[in-house]
Amino acid sequence: MTGNPKPARWQQIRLINLALFTVLYLLRRPADALYPSVWNEDGVFNIPQAIEHGWSSLLIPVSGYLIIPSKIITLLSLSVSGLFYPEIAYLLTIIITILVMVILTSSLIELPNKEYLPIIIALLPYDPEVFSTPLYIFWWTSLLLLVPLLSSSKAKSKTSKFMIIGSTTLGCLGSPISILLIPAMIIKAYITRAKLNYVILGLWSALSAVQMYFSLSQVGEKMDFSKFYIALPQFVGTYITYNSFFSKPNFVSYTLSLAFLIIGCFALYSLLILRKQEFFNTSVAFLAVLSTILASWLRTNLEIHPFLAGPRYFFFPYIFLSIFLITIYAIPSQSISRLKPRLLKGMCLLILIISCTTTWIQNPSGFYRTHHPLNWRDELYKCLSSTDNYKLKVHFDGDSSGTWRPEYSREECLKIAQSGILANWYGLDDNWLRKFKESPDIEL
Repeated sequence: MTGNPKPARWQQIRLINLALFTVLYLLRRPADALYPSVWNEDGVFNIPQAIEHGWSSLLIPVSGYLIIPSKIITLLSLSVSGLFYPEIAYLLTIIITILVMVILTSSLIELPNKEYLPIIIALLPYDPEVFSTPLYIFWWTSLLLLVPLLSSSKAKSKTSKFMIIGSTTLGCLGSPISILLIPAMIIKAYITRAKLNYVILGLWSALSAVQMYFSLSQVGEKMDFSKFYIALPQFVGTYITYNSFFSKPNFVSYTLSLAFLIIGCFALYSLLILRKQEFFNTSVAFLAVLSTILASWLRTNLEIHPFLAGPRYFFFPYIFLSIFLITIYAIPSQSISRLKPRLLKGMCLLILIISCTTTWIQNPSGFYRTHHPLNWRDELYKCLSSTDNYKLKVHFDGDSSGTWRPEYSREECLKIAQSGILANWYGLDDNWLRKFKESPDIEL
């Protein structure tokens, strides 16, 4: 990677990377394209809440979080067709994810080599838990917080301002990561002294306060502070490559963690004390890595694994580590002359390449994730056929023998089957549904 190429060439590279991202995105969870399913809290909370409360369900938290982007997909999908909910939700998830990547690689963002970011995100060494799943779309929309943080100083048009404000709102309402990234936005407002950034900081703070109100109860009750020192090495090590050597902190991951802290602190000092603007992106990425690792520790006490247990908690730290490496590679050599720039930039590029390739060379099967088919319409049939409440199957880990079984009433299943504009043309069985609708013991 070199500096930004000419506009025409840059657009070509950007389009190629977006196309490759789309292909890799589909390949990492191919079963979703073949037989989309309903997953986890989507079937337990989001769908029942949407059926009962409609659009007001947007403000009902799930597991202590406001996940408004996920709920928007639920409500939009049901408004099209409850019977084809998994397929429609899957399609919306792909569209929104690609739109996020389009925005992050647009001229709105002032980040060198940003056109390579989509393919890097697709190749990082984590299980693709958050790929293709409508419930987890908020992990992707939360990346939009990079828009106000890294927005170009040339973004002065009304459209640009609207995009920045909209990205801030959607990012903050997606997950509590906004709380931990507030320091980075404070630095942005302090450095630029721009009116727009003060407005963004106010909006960001207000929405984060709402997230904090709901999420404080979700912080782990029994935090083992004696293990906190291994947090950064654990993430840095498995980021490089996942194997038996890096699965636990070791001298290599400790050494690289120390280098990361030294370079990050140097960037912050250069930005805040020496007022060198070229260190802004590196400082933001540095703070983002520390913040998201802290968030993962507070939530899980580090009882997680990039492939076997809670891989979603590696999503943000790995992405921000990649951005950290990209920004260092782009810093002018004279600005980091004390850090041996040629060696430092070469190491950053090498680590980034290793991270995106080595794990998959060692274990190609870890690249993709599959699940058993679970027919949503069959489940609705069974629910409507039952004489009592029905425990409807939704996927938890993709194994059909270990599904979650939330309880649905016949009334709820009937509302789902009859929801959406497509219900006017397609139903499970018009005569059969009419019998249920006219039954005196069903109140709609």
